[in-house]
Amino acid sequence: MGFLDKLLKRSPEPEETELVFPDVPGWISEKERVIHEEADSAVRESRPRVCDALQEMQETVSALKEAKPDENVPLHPKLLRVVEQGVPRYAAAMEKTLSLSVSDVPGEYYDDCVELISQIAKNTKGPGRYIGNVFPALLKEIRVQTDVIGREINALSGVLTKTREQSGWVDEATEAHALISDKKIQFAEAQVKAASLAEKNTAMTAKLSTLERDIQTYREGPESLEYDKLMAQKRVCEGKLREADADYKRILSLSANVFRKAIHICDLSGDKETTEFLKTVRNGLKSPSSAGRVRGLAVYPSLFPRLARMIRENDSLIKNKDEEVLFSEQDAFIIPLNNAIARTEELDGESARVTDALSNVVFVGTERKMKENILILKKQIATNSAQINDIQDSIDEIRASAPEMAENLRLNLEHLAGEVVHVSLIQVPDFT
Repeated sequence: MGFLDKLLKRSPEPEETELVFPDVPGWISEKERVIHEEADSAVRESRPRVCDALQEMQETVSALKEAKPDENVPLHPKLLRVVEQGVPRYAAAMEKTLSLSVSDVPGEYYDDCVELISQIAKNTKGPGRYIGNVFPALLKEIRVQTDVIGREINALSGVLTKTREQSGWVDEATEAHALISDKKIQFAEAQVKAASLAEKNTAMTAKLSTLERDIQTYREGPESLEYDKLMAQKRVCEGKLREADADYKRILSLSANVFRKAIHICDLSGDKETTEFLKTVRNGLKSPSSAGRVRGLAVYPSLFPRLARMIRENDSLIKNKDEEVLFSEQDAFIIPLNNAIARTEELDGESARVTDALSNVVFVGTERKMKENILILKKQIATNSAQINDIQDSIDEIRASAPEMAENLRLNLEHLAGEVVHVSLIQVPDFT
């Protein structure tokens, strides 16, 4: 900086440094080597001085152990006794402290020196507190050498502070570079994965179109026509069954009121045998099976004479013309019910034959399998599409974060490069 710059306090123009992204790890490693070399160099210079100071103190402690008070200096007898007892303890404590090893690793070396100072101060406050009054020169020498270690600590503190700070930038820059590198790999893998899924979807969509055409063609084929014909027969049969069942239930409904009143009359008169006939016929006709209905109807000829007599003797038993016709003679009740039962059995048989024929038609199973294959393809295409969307979201996130990641790396590198250095990064992945 020139005199005028100093006078005007102008900062120097920053030095421009251009770094290629792939070369950054090597550049960081070299910076880290220089950083540690500065610290190692400082320790290499400092350690001999500290070791010399320790040696000097050891020699002083040895001399203290042999020293005698100056006879020309008047001392209080009590002080002499305290010192006489304290010197061995102080010497032992100092020798223990001075035996501590001093590492040559910068951080450990600094901590060892601090620990030495701490222990020496502790020893001096203990047994050495009164010794200086009797042996001032020896204790002064120990203080002089302690100051040597203290100055080395102070000198090294600045170096280590700078080393720790720069090591932090090394870690930050390494992590920032690794993050971009990892994102580059993730980005490439995501693109490959998305492309692969898109390619699979294209192939599956074509296959789906083929399957949909095939199932449409199959539905128009002879097997489908046979199936449709049988299904039409089944529907007709089911319709006739419903009609036959309705006819049967209509007759039962028409007879229900008469049977109920007749049972009530028998209960009042105590005619248990006729009541039993009535219930047997009624319950049999209510059976869901044709066999149960036939058995119930078979009892009706035994019931009818009793029922006819009850109708003649009780005007309230028959309330309308339909009931009067139904119970006018035995066959008026038996024939329509027998016809309805027979019709139902016939239609049940027809329905069973149609159902059996349907079970032998391969159309249903084939169509179901084709539908299942179409559904599987549609689900897989949808799953792949959702995955492609998720991958695209992650790609967009990486792409959006790229400028910030690059700037973070550049700033960390700039901190490592120095205060008056401007770093430019080239060939940084831009994730386009």
